[in-house]
Amino acid sequence: MTALARTFVLLVRFLSELGALAAFTIWGFHEAGWFGVFPPLLAAAVWGRWMAPKSSRRLTDPTRLVAELAFFSIATSAFAGADAPVAAAIFGPLAIGCAVLVRYTGEPEVRAPGATPAA
Repeated sequence: MTALARTFVLLVRFLSELGALAAFTIWGFHEAGWFGVFPPLLAAAVWGRWMAPKSSRRLTDPTRLVAELAFFSIATSAFAGADAPVAAAIFGPLAIGCAVLVRYTGEPEVRAPGATPAA
């Protein structure tokens, strides 16, 4: 796979993560008013703890893949629950497909803080 294609897949993956946070935010405010700030905070904590590339407690594949599929499926349900069926219909297949596709194109490279590439 070319570097451009890998970059595109990683960009879509990042946008999927942001879309999931948007889904939880929209659903939270739709259901609970100002208490709607809690679902995206919880979702960000879950993602950051077990699925983020730099997490010290990152799950290993295939467990992480299952967790990501569940995460994006719940986010898709959040869009649907907030009366945004078109967003759910677009977001769901795109995010879930990208979660699988990242396994073929490669995960993001994680470097230690302050590390510089070798010359």
